[in-house]
Amino acid sequence: MAPYVLVVQSDPELGRQIGDTLREARYEMSSEAEGAWAKRSLLVRPPDAVVLDTSLADGSGFSVAEALRKDPDTRNVPIFFIASRFRGQGHASEARRRYGPAEYLPAPLSLDTLLATLLSRLPPKGAEASPLVVRDYPSGPSFSDTAQSDTAQKEEKRQVERAAKELASADPELHGSFARQSFARVLKRIYARRVSGALLAQRDPIKKIVFFQDGYPVSVRSNVLGECLGQILLSQKLISKKALDESLRRMKEDKRQQGSLLIEMGALSPYNLQRALIAQMEAKICDLFSWKAGSFGFVEGRQPRGEPVRLEKTPAALILEGIRRYYNEERQNAVLAPFAGQYVAPDLDPLRRLQDLSGDPAERRFIASVDGSRRLEAVLETAPIRIKRARLLLVAMSEAGMIEPARTAVRQKPDLSAEMLSPENLGQDRNPEQMTPDELGAVLETLRAQTHFDVLGVAADSEIVAVERAYDRLARNFHPDKFRFRADDVRLIAQRIFEHLGEAHAVLHDKGSRRRYLARLQQEDREPLSGAVVPGGAAEKVYFMGVEHLRARRYHDAVSAFRQAVQLAPDNAGYLGALGWAIYREAPADAAAAEAGLLELQRAVSLNGKDPWVRVSLGRFFAETKRPDAAIAEFEVALKLSPGFTDIEEEIRRLRSET
Repeated sequence: MAPYVLVVQSDPELGRQIGDTLREARYEMSSEAEGAWAKRSLLVRPPDAVVLDTSLADGSGFSVAEALRKDPDTRNVPIFFIASRFRGQGHASEARRRYGPAEYLPAPLSLDTLLATLLSRLPPKGAEASPLVVRDYPSGPSFSDTAQSDTAQKEEKRQVERAAKELASADPELHGSFARQSFARVLKRIYARRVSGALLAQRDPIKKIVFFQDGYPVSVRSNVLGECLGQILLSQKLISKKALDESLRRMKEDKRQQGSLLIEMGALSPYNLQRALIAQMEAKICDLFSWKAGSFGFVEGRQPRGEPVRLEKTPAALILEGIRRYYNEERQNAVLAPFAGQYVAPDLDPLRRLQDLSGDPAERRFIASVDGSRRLEAVLETAPIRIKRARLLLVAMSEAGMIEPARTAVRQKPDLSAEMLSPENLGQDRNPEQMTPDELGAVLETLRAQTHFDVLGVAADSEIVAVERAYDRLARNFHPDKFRFRADDVRLIAQRIFEHLGEAHAVLHDKGSRRRYLARLQQEDREPLSGAVVPGGAAEKVYFMGVEHLRARRYHDAVSAFRQAVQLAPDNAGYLGALGWAIYREAPADAAAAEAGLLELQRAVSLNGKDPWVRVSLGRFFAETKRPDAAIAEFEVALKLSPGFTDIEEEIRRLRSET
């Protein structure tokens, strides 16, 4: 049998990446997000290894490690700690002393390192790989008959057919036949237009409705009774056949939802129910990639009803998943036929070219290497991954509009290493998609105050290839795909940053426009405009300089800049709060510095207690100085002032779990 690995990870995206990596390496695995359910999972089936996040939604991951070491059945199971919130070498040393883990890996996690250490301790021994996707549901009377008799399923079917009838009577903005246009191409068109609405796909008697928001598919409904939750749970080994049969029996008797019953039975955690519901929706939408007949019509403005979960994959990632499931060699050849003997060039539109296709590091390196300098055959022959895998990626890139064939080489091949694509090289402390609105706003204001050369970090005489490389590296991290789950204000700021980077690229990648821009800069230096002011005022400019110093951990410089900003605008609570935080961070072990920082933070609250970010800064000060109750109080005020701060909600849960 394949070794069984339990992954306990609070970050859903990282958990998915770890799961994909382990399955491809032929491990059997299951996932949990909370310590309580992980402990229950240990009792149901002892694992051969545990990949364990040190910080979970309901407390420390060390409580799970404690349970492992106390149980004779799991006492010697190797633990691979993932320190998602790295707290220094002291924390790592304590973890090693108490639990003797096989490895302690700090964030950001290298999946290659995790896999290498796991392979060295627990090799798969040629075991059969677990399926990466749910290709076919289990069949037979035990499934289909029960599903057909379920009242909820039949009601879902009636609702879908009513909605389909209503959509069919509307005047669609986009319509056609799947015989002439694949579902992948339809997805690409909707994404390019960034529209919201509903797509009705019909192939009698099957009807499916896919809802979109700003070009992203968010949910799907179907009148196919066979696409049942229980079947997906069983096929992914999230529940046993016995648990499935018992849940179906209770569904008939109690007329309740299957997922709620499975949680009540202790057979399924809320986290895995959510993952299964998403997998169920993915199965419904991916089935459309197999359609070679039927019709479609897109009606703008139609919104989905309240769904418990939403699709997570980007259109490009969904296209890749659908291709992996349903594109046979013949269909792959048809997509790549125009590229035969041609150069594989990135699409000129950065929105299409830089789509988030895969989270796998090796695949991302391959995608980044497709730069227009080589023909199709050479791209495949020199691929750093298996040719079959590279071929599927190219098919998906073509269907998603990321690449196009070219008769001549587009540009010289840049040296795009994995490090160049990492967030650390943006000059940020953490990934841009995790930034707060204030942090993103600071990035935007900084870009606005810079020249195009400063924006991309290139010299005036840089080669075109260097400009392209710098732009791709930066724009990829602020691409709309990265921010699709954030609040509207965050998505808007990220979109403006993406557009600002695009403006700099548009000017500098063309030699003629670059010469004209340089001449204009030189003219402005010699003859400043009368009455010209810095965007946002002098105080704001100095403040954002301080933010940049703070982000780069140049705390002394940050304190100096924030003091200047406060002198220029003494009534600005945000500037005072930033000053207080910087004073503390400059010398966190110094009691006098902590007292001085607290004084400025309290002054900021007194000046404007309705500023949520001032409250957050004060709360973080209390959290850092081991005053969790005071920190929670400030965070709760911030949430009342501006609901929806998921990172603050998580911080409150963490603080409560540690008190």
